[in-house]
Amino acid sequence: MLKFRIALLLVLPMLLVNTSKGQKEYNIKFRINGLKDTTCMVAYYYSNGTYIKDTLRVDHAGRCSYKAPATLPRGLYALVISDKKYFDFVVNSDHKFSLETDVVNPGLKVTVKDSPENDLFYQYLDHSREKYEEIQLLQAKIKESADPKDTSGYYSRQIEAINNELIAYKLDLVKTHPESFVALMINTMKEPEVPEIPTLPNGRKDSLYAYRYYKAHFWDDCNFTDDRVLRTPIFHNKLKKYYDNILVQDPDTLIRETDALIEKSRSNEEMFKYMIWFTTYHYENSEIMGFDKIFVHVVDRYYITGQTTWITKEINDKIIKKANKMRPVLLGEKAPNMVMTDTTIQWVSMHNITAKYLMVLFWDPDCGHCEKEIPIIKEFYDQNREKYGLKIFAVCSDTSLVKWKKAIRKKNMNWINVDGPRTLTGDFHEQYDINSTPVIYLLDDQKKIIAKRLAADKIGYFLENYGKLPGKK
Repeated sequence: MLKFRIALLLVLPMLLVNTSKGQKEYNIKFRINGLKDTTCMVAYYYSNGTYIKDTLRVDHAGRCSYKAPATLPRGLYALVISDKKYFDFVVNSDHKFSLETDVVNPGLKVTVKDSPENDLFYQYLDHSREKYEEIQLLQAKIKESADPKDTSGYYSRQIEAINNELIAYKLDLVKTHPESFVALMINTMKEPEVPEIPTLPNGRKDSLYAYRYYKAHFWDDCNFTDDRVLRTPIFHNKLKKYYDNILVQDPDTLIRETDALIEKSRSNEEMFKYMIWFTTYHYENSEIMGFDKIFVHVVDRYYITGQTTWITKEINDKIIKKANKMRPVLLGEKAPNMVMTDTTIQWVSMHNITAKYLMVLFWDPDCGHCEKEIPIIKEFYDQNREKYGLKIFAVCSDTSLVKWKKAIRKKNMNWINVDGPRTLTGDFHEQYDINSTPVIYLLDDQKKIIAKRLAADKIGYFLENYGKLPGKK
């Protein structure tokens, strides 16, 4: 089933520009037998979504046509009959062609005329489907047999042979049709084949060799200068896999890899735009602690330096403003000071509090989630404050002194409580990027941020492990 999207956030809607010159206009004719007097939609794949491009009127004989200028971006498109019925077609080097199919199973039997590209595409799909069905039958036989683990390997060898044949077919297709869209798709989908793991001088196998080789060769056959890959579901999924599953999940590592991939795409304007969009969107609101550093880096390197020329000034300024808001409260930064009044109307400076660890808690008496989190925080604090040298600086966002003090007594919040709105140091919402409550920051004895936005039940786990790091005793 296709799920259609109207537009993407930020910069992505501005990327669908093709710089092709001197090409003919596209004239694509369709015939769907069994369909009549209705409408179909032309959709295109982009990133991880499918987007409506145009609506076509189908006549009484199931015929419709799509005419488009030569600037139509090349890639994978679909003619959509309904949300469950559609078939794909390639827009590439062929400009005038026709496709015929049946309304019952529109993607299974497609007759192509005057388009070697689509003919090759459907040969590839048909062959792959045939081999996949053969493998499914063999897998079913394994499950149904008296030997469900296939200890003899009889069926497994047949499956392996089919897989090897399919690989050989794809490699041959790439070799014989290197400029085709199918070859581009196959090359983008390729996974590195790790050779035999070498033996180290000590006689042991190099345990990291397979990972290092796989990572180093992950992009070998993917063309970062060909923006056709963007108009498939393949490239986005491969990119996401690389970032989320292949790379070490460390902000500095991810920043280095981001810069390298963006530079790799720089010679193709559309790829360059996409790589900046992907990393911006992927890390702008990351739920992984510390990964906001990647977003800030991308903004500093590409947005602030004026390299994102395709984005309106208004949007560009908003992105920069958001990064500027995040920058002072990145992990490792000294937390901005807050000077606020306590329950006795005395000024308390956060930076003057002496503690091995200082928890900064932003909360509100009417916050439902605070009702659940604060008892967990209190239990941990009462049991472990001496062990960790922990103090709490709790910032209340409510303006009512009566409500604030009543909530403190009710919850027995036996730590430093201050009134957020009564401050000498500005709006804490802006200082600490607070849009909801509760929010927990952890600071070390130098008031540097060591953790942020922790869940209450993860505080102990974090402190226990942080204390084991070298030099943190």
